[in-house]
Amino acid sequence: MKVHDYFAVIFSSRNREAVERITLLLSLIGFVIHATLIGVNSFFDFELLDRELLKNPISAIYTPFSFILIYEIFLLVYYLPRSFTTSLIKQFEIICLILIRKVFNDVTLIDFPNASFDDSSLINLLVDLGCVLLLMLIIVWFHKTNRRIIELTSKTVTEEKETFPYFKKAIAVILLIVILLVSVIHLIDFVYLEINDEHLIKGMNNNLNTIFYQDFFTLLILSDVLILLLSYGLTSNHFKLLRNTGFVISTILLRLSFGAQGVMNALLIILGGLFGYAIIRLYYSYLNTSTK
Repeated sequence: MKVHDYFAVIFSSRNREAVERITLLLSLIGFVIHATLIGVNSFFDFELLDRELLKNPISAIYTPFSFILIYEIFLLVYYLPRSFTTSLIKQFEIICLILIRKVFNDVTLIDFPNASFDDSSLINLLVDLGCVLLLMLIIVWFHKTNRRIIELTSKTVTEEKETFPYFKKAIAVILLIVILLVSVIHLIDFVYLEINDEHLIKGMNNNLNTIFYQDFFTLLILSDVLILLLSYGLTSNHFKLLRNTGFVISTILLRLSFGAQGVMNALLIILGGLFGYAIIRLYYSYLNTSTK
């Protein structure tokens, strides 16, 4: 069995439904356990439980959202061989979920009775809320434009060679394996950090909102670049290649946002979203012109 053949096995409809059910179950169990630990931490003075995520009941939402994000990453790898457009939309949705999870964390850091408009925690909350709304709007625009492109190209024959989908499926399988390895490494390091107050692996990130995802988007960029390079030799649609290159730049901007804080983080996310949307609008204009 070749590498790309494992794609149909791993991402079969039966397996996807199973992963969805397991994600829902783990989300519910994780929420109950997290909420219970917060309750225990509020009544008993356990040094082991003196953590930021165990001080406010709202923090319990962090755990189920983390499991949902893992499922979304699974779907992203599934959609990767389909098209750059579908993959980028799923990336936007993942970033949006990360931001929503971050909003709940922002709320726990604000002392509302004493908060003022120059409070950095309140500013971060407002910035993240605005970023969520703008990114959701970009996702809606993206879906509308992509639907028009599908309608416009539904009657045309694609020039993509038969071997190209197999390459993309093989890359998706390899990417999933690497993601699983990286996830295990981050999980072990996170547990070690919570117990010993130091990282097991040097250079690991302390920011709960960027743990794992910084490395994940780096892997995603490498996968996109590899698919892009392969496509240069397997398609003659040069404007489509330019579109895909633009989408890779959009992914890079999203990746850079994990290394920024506050307003700069939000600006990079919105810039990545707007750049991707501008690229797909230009591609739609090109198709609309070339088919007339």
